[in-house]
Amino acid sequence: MAKYNNVKIDLQPRPVLQELIQDLTNKMLAQKRVLADCEHMGAPNNLIDGLKSDIKLLDQVIERCYAQQELINMRDEQIIGLN
Repeated sequence: MAKYNNVKIDLQPRPVLQELIQDLTNKMLAQKRVLADCEHMGAPNNLIDGLKSDIKLLDQVIERCYAQQELINMRDEQIIGLN
């Protein structure tokens, strides 16, 4: 029987949603920068309220993505445990 000491098998789940989470986080941070600039320059309240609403929505979507990733990880861990 041949030995392969240098072969490593990684059965850890991969973060499927990580790229999406990162993109959404970057978008939210960009919106926060725009909001800060708008507040500093005295932009109309409806623009500021719209940005705050967008930021809140992005935050909620990011949280749901994290929760979904956790479910994916748990499922993958269960599958790995069955093997």
